[in-house]
Amino acid sequence: MKQIKSIISGAVIAMVGMLVLAGCGSTSKSNASKEVTRTVTVNKRQIKIPVHPKRIVTNVYTGDVLSLGGHVVGATSTDLASPFLTQQQTSGIKNLGLTLKPEAVLKLKPDLIVTSNEADVKALKKIAPVVYVPYGTTGNIKQTATKFGGILNRQQQAKSWNQKFEQLAAKQDARLKKAGIDPANTSVGMYDLQNGKLFVDGSTWGRGGQALTTGLGFQLPKNIQQISNGAGYQQVSLESLNKYSADWLFFTNTTQTKKGEAAVSDLKSNTVWKSLPAVKAEHVVSLPFNKMYYFDPTAVYQQMTLITNQMIVQAH
Repeated sequence: MKQIKSIISGAVIAMVGMLVLAGCGSTSKSNASKEVTRTVTVNKRQIKIPVHPKRIVTNVYTGDVLSLGGHVVGATSTDLASPFLTQQQTSGIKNLGLTLKPEAVLKLKPDLIVTSNEADVKALKKIAPVVYVPYGTTGNIKQTATKFGGILNRQQQAKSWNQKFEQLAAKQDARLKKAGIDPANTSVGMYDLQNGKLFVDGSTWGRGGQALTTGLGFQLPKNIQQISNGAGYQQVSLESLNKYSADWLFFTNTTQTKKGEAAVSDLKSNTVWKSLPAVKAEHVVSLPFNKMYYFDPTAVYQQMTLITNQMIVQAH
């Protein structure tokens, strides 16, 4: 009888031990699962995303993600055409063409999708969490880096990038001042010709705007600042150009065709254009569209040097 009691007691102790171990395992698993995702608020939407995204698909924001060391597995062709991305950065990234097609995205098994296209949310949210950041809403470039640092859980990388950006900005500011250009007392305007139509762009609409303002510290004239605070860009007529005049003009031609080149020639021969103070002073900087279009941290960082170099050449 004593032997039977001993066997039963042993069995009970063993079962209790197994339950305790199972409980510990369950707690561990529960804690692990809590750490797998977190909730972020982007564009007034709460989204559950991986704590550490490992397979990211991007549209427009490829440079932003790569700037902070995020791992991109698929991106649109426009993003991958950026001259500011290195071969090492883009190696292994699948070119998805002009848009994020669900079938192509699904094959890449992403754990996070970042896009500027609202339609992508509905089309792709069944594949992976989708972070929608409308074009032109990221704020100034330092805020942009901080925002993506929050999305990607790479806050320290964002902080380090901002410090590096400020160091280069100070260096280029000193070079400009040495050349007789004081950004704090100099206004700039960004003009873009698209299919024969002339646009004035704000500081968050690419075209070097962030390199010029947040980076180098140039000022926007009142009328251009109003555009920047509003839609971000505005089509203007040749007759109204004087309203958007500035000490220095930065000009890009989006339409890289013979027709586009003819439109540029027509603009530059126009009497209104010729009458602008910046044009008379030869303070018009024309840089290739592909080097001024992009507005991610890596692009803006390098644009500061491009712009500074060109302004110094033209100032002498």
